[in-house]
Amino acid sequence: MMGGMGGGGRMGGGMGHLQEAMAIDKDDLGRAYNHKVVVRLLAYVRPFWRRLSLIMVAVLVYTLTIVSMPLLISRAIGTYVKTDDLEGLNLIVLALLAIALLQLGSQYIHMRMMAFVGQRMLLRLRVDLFKHLQRLSMSFYDRNETGRVMSRVQNDVQQLQELVSMVVSTLADVVSLTGIVGFMIYMNPRLALITLTVVPLLILVLVVWQRYARTAFLRARLAISGVNSGLQENISGVRVVQSLNRQEANIERFDTANFENMSANLQATRLQALLFPSVEMLTAMGLALVVYFGGIMVIEGSLEDPTVLLAFALFIQRFFDPIRNLTMQYGQLQRAMVSGSRIFELLDMKPEVADSPNAVELFKAEGEVRYEGVGFRYTDDVPVLQDIDLHIAPGETVAIVGPTG
Repeated sequence: MMGGMGGGGRMGGGMGHLQEAMAIDKDDLGRAYNHKVVVRLLAYVRPFWRRLSLIMVAVLVYTLTIVSMPLLISRAIGTYVKTDDLEGLNLIVLALLAIALLQLGSQYIHMRMMAFVGQRMLLRLRVDLFKHLQRLSMSFYDRNETGRVMSRVQNDVQQLQELVSMVVSTLADVVSLTGIVGFMIYMNPRLALITLTVVPLLILVLVVWQRYARTAFLRARLAISGVNSGLQENISGVRVVQSLNRQEANIERFDTANFENMSANLQATRLQALLFPSVEMLTAMGLALVVYFGGIMVIEGSLEDPTVLLAFALFIQRFFDPIRNLTMQYGQLQRAMVSGSRIFELLDMKPEVADSPNAVELFKAEGEVRYEGVGFRYTDDVPVLQDIDLHIAPGETVAIVGPTG
């Protein structure tokens, strides 16, 4: 009977633990870039530097093939189609096929090697987390719900795995943007500057968007932790729940956590859905600027080669493809930084109970065990045991049972 009442007190105090865990999580504001997280993650990536080098080469090759296609198409129409040169047109077609094969091979190498590095990093990180959790004091588990700890080991590690892939993809997108802008300026500086006038508008959209997205992504991470925590505690403690007839109350609490998770993810999805149409609209604006001003330049004679206008139209599509990727990765980057902060915060926690530097290793002991005036507490203001005197004879087994039995 006493154990049942203790169980009820434990269940009732769950919200206090929930609020404490939420307060710890909210210390991280979900910055888009966290230098400490990146530096700590490099230790897990460094052993795979050879594979990462191969990935970078594959990404650069793929990027060059993307940039070269508009130039070849422009050359085919402006030079060979215009002069009825079938032999030259055949060479362009063969070059395009060769580029397609290069794209296939480089993208295959990139994706396969990236999956290998990501999975190996995930393996090492989860093993380190598990080892660390085995060493933490019981006071840690008294203050933190098991479901929230599991959420960090499972969901946050999975989210952090994507960070390495994002870094490589971001570098590829930056190289691609640089190459496209360089070719556009080389072909026609005036038309290139007109086309790039949409970039400040894009930056403004991203600045406004990320202010709201930061809070939404952090809220989503906290919400799924709450769902995992409620699920784990109710399943593992189902005997106590049923013995105290708390099914309806716990269902109501779990429904509240689930509704918060749904609401948080819908909010994040709405923000994500607003961003992509904005980028698409700016893409259309850039294409309209090229067609309008480029057409005027062709009519006036300042742009003698109309195929340049075609190349610019193709470049515009490829120019905004990396930007779309970067905007999508921006949201993923925020989520990964939140997860990274939560993971390394857990790894940095020190056990409150540790061996003395002068501790003697006990190989085999014989005799009795005696406690005199022993006390125990998880926190300084809440004593658990006070002034315990206990005598354990050789061969005797004694257990101290907690509220849930």
